[in-house]
Amino acid sequence: MQKFRQIFEGNNSAYGQLVLTGETTDKGKAIGKAFIKREPIPEQLWQDHLDGKDPALGVIPINENNSCRWGCIDVDEYNLDHKKLAASIKSHKFPLVMFRSKSGGAHLFLFTTEFIAASLMQTKLKVMSEALGFGGSEIFPKQTEILVERGDTGNFLNLPYHGGMRGLRYAFNEECEAISLEDFCKFYENFVQTEDQVHEIKIDKIQVKQEAFKDGPPCLNKLAQEGFGEGSRNNGLFNIAMYHKQADPDKWQDAVMISNAEYFDPPLPYKEVNDLIKSIGKRGYDKYRCKDQPICGVCNAAKCRTKRFGVGFDEEQMPSLGNLTKINSFPPQWFLTVGDQNQEGKRIELKTEQIHNPNLFAIALLDQANIVAPILKAKDWREVYLKPLMMNLQEIKPLESLDPTVQIENYLYEFTRNRADALTIEDTLEGMPFTDEEKGCTYFKLDDFYSFLKKSNWDLDKTKTANLIKQNKNIFIEEDRPTIRNSRPRLIVIKAMQKIKASTSKQNYDEVPF
Repeated sequence: MQKFRQIFEGNNSAYGQLVLTGETTDKGKAIGKAFIKREPIPEQLWQDHLDGKDPALGVIPINENNSCRWGCIDVDEYNLDHKKLAASIKSHKFPLVMFRSKSGGAHLFLFTTEFIAASLMQTKLKVMSEALGFGGSEIFPKQTEILVERGDTGNFLNLPYHGGMRGLRYAFNEECEAISLEDFCKFYENFVQTEDQVHEIKIDKIQVKQEAFKDGPPCLNKLAQEGFGEGSRNNGLFNIAMYHKQADPDKWQDAVMISNAEYFDPPLPYKEVNDLIKSIGKRGYDKYRCKDQPICGVCNAAKCRTKRFGVGFDEEQMPSLGNLTKINSFPPQWFLTVGDQNQEGKRIELKTEQIHNPNLFAIALLDQANIVAPILKAKDWREVYLKPLMMNLQEIKPLESLDPTVQIENYLYEFTRNRADALTIEDTLEGMPFTDEEKGCTYFKLDDFYSFLKKSNWDLDKTKTANLIKQNKNIFIEEDRPTIRNSRPRLIVIKAMQKIKASTSKQNYDEVPF
């Protein structure tokens, strides 16, 4: 266990866990809710992970210094030929250790003897993933820089050997044989790299597998590798024709004929292909058929829109978006990794309204990352980008100081104790809180307290603020309407603040107001 812990050392101030819901995606991947806990990993949790206790342990590779000592290529293929991949890794002489992922794909780890820059780790893994033919795979660390001062932690990856060999998340040796944790710890020593060795990892350009359809839809490139099913060849070739018509408008007909011979086994008859070409040329089709098989089964609409000849052809290209993290603070903080074709991913911070509104998102992207993004229709933004991002959302418990319950108590203390003392309850009519020391309670109008809060950039509306006070049993006494100067103002009555301690328990402040 200690050796395992040493090998997979990562961020020492936070860790993650994925709680499965029992549901699966259309592609068979398990659905769960990801949480990040802002505390060091308990030692017992390492052993619990190896013993197979749920939930599994997730470690964040990048630390507060933006460095890491391991990285991973996540090959998310459910029918992956592990032997073929192992042979490819060996032929390239890459220092990667392959593990079986829970979904049946592969996690390709690069281990180092010391912490190295996350940017270096990410760059080398991206190049190796492209050389292996999996250029679109997720890379861990997902960020090269995290906004530590804003509470950002980065994203976690569930570790292998959950439940040992029983859990099916084991390592392979060079012959693609499953090996035990003990054998892996020995095997690891043959592959762990120094920083200088990582720098020396080079891939000849000739080694990198080129996309079958350059700058085209990811679905077509994926199917070109895996093969088009015989029953879906017509739909497949239609989309290939749409690609060639955009990518090579002068010679697209010839390119369709060549693709038919190269990517279909057996190829469609000449007459059938020729009729398709004539039909497309005559009717002027310009849209892919994304909802039909085999395309819909491997569709990645968000990534497709980042491609020059993807579904957004002739439109402004969207930057790549990924790795959404939410701190459940007050108000919530959102962190997103963004990038374009010419730069590495940049971490930006967003407000909820900027996440939800494509116009505000585009402004935030320009402001923080110097990236110009197209302004999408609200429906396209939600369906193509936001919903997939939310599927992989990782949530972080906020710092105690950001808990709204703690904050409201601090503000109440400031409002009732750090201001000029009211002499009588009549002073509440002038906007001052009055503390009755004998009764041990304080009176004030909600409007006056709320005005005080707004000067401190308080974001909750008045209704939620009122309920936050009312539902805090440590503070709230009642709402009273005493007669003062021939009027009956509505006053909130709380316990005098010097007699209470701040509570860290969360309250539900979304209910009905007073």
